[in-house]
This record gives sequence, C-alpha cells and structure tokens, in this order.
Amino acid sequence: MQINQTLLHFKFELAFDEPASQLYKLHKQLDALVLQAYGFSPDDDLLEKLLTLNLELAEKEKNGEAIVGPWDPTTPHPPS
Repeated sequence: MQINQTLLHFKFELAFDEPASQLYKLHKQLDALVLQAYGFSPDDDLLEKLLTLNLELAEKEKNGEAIVGPWDPTTPHPPS
C-alpha cells in the first residue's frame, strides 16, 4: 500500500496542533528544553537570537576557539 504523502503530512499536522496528542506534548517538552539549554525565552525573537549565536560561533571557530554546544538543562553543570 502506498501512503499518500499529503495525507500523511495532514495527519501529523493534526497531531502537532492537538494538545491532547502525545506528539504535541513531546514537541512542547522538546521546545522548552531547547530554549532552556540555549538560555532563550519564549518571548525572544528566536531568529534574531539564532543568527547572533551563529555569528558568535562562526567568529570563535574562525579564531580557532573550541565550540561547545549546550548541555542537558536538567543537569547542574555542563559536561567536562
């Protein structure tokens, strides 16, 4: 059976927008953890913050500095 890509997309789109769905809940959890890991707020202009972060990291990389990503925000300290 061939799955219609449009139908599949539509079903997943509904799952993302339905607060009772497990996929919606997991997506919200992931969003919150990513914001916390990067020190962003839901009220921030995320595109501006990501562009600024990208430019800062590019400059560090250009200068030969090590680039260290965010860590699990549920742990007290970044990994060594």
